[in-house]
Amino acid sequence: MSGKPFHTLPIPSIFHSDKSNQPFTECKVCQKDIIRSGEPYIIEKAYGQDLTKGRREVVFELAYCMDCVQQINESLSQESRDKIQAYFKENTDIDKRDQELKKYELFETDIWLQNCIVKNKSMDEVDEFQIYALCIGNDILFHQAPYMVCGDAIDEVMELLSNKSLDILNDLMSDILDLPPNYDELLKRPTPLIF
Repeated sequence: MSGKPFHTLPIPSIFHSDKSNQPFTECKVCQKDIIRSGEPYIIEKAYGQDLTKGRREVVFELAYCMDCVQQINESLSQESRDKIQAYFKENTDIDKRDQELKKYELFETDIWLQNCIVKNKSMDEVDEFQIYALCIGNDILFHQAPYMVCGDAIDEVMELLSNKSLDILNDLMSDILDLPPNYDELLKRPTPLIF
């Protein structure tokens, strides 16, 4: 295996926009061209069970430039940021997972997304989950990501947030998300960027 800190591949379709069936091209917050910028960015997609249709569907999907990720994280209270960091440090070992997958050169997105990084539940075991990818240009970077976080873990993280942080996330999400009508409930439990 090479000494590179991460492996890259073209962004797989699971991290394309479900609305357009195309790769994301701009930051949802500031509209920066994330492909041409040459800077890293995050893709986040949330999935939920639509009980009326009896199938899983994308609830929301976003691409964020790293400047906006940093601004969003810095807008959260220090207490909330500290609690989130402690939660993931206590409940995950991202570095160990990263090393194990790289050791065996397992650079297939499905393998990296197979189980929740906190609860170790598979996608098939959960009704809700979110997936995250770190990308640059048209490539996904295999470095601590991609990964999946199940709804149970997201709920636990949300309970750690201060009221100030919850208000900030609610305002942000209501401004940038176009949720299907049956998912309006999600605005009551926005997700902090877990990156």
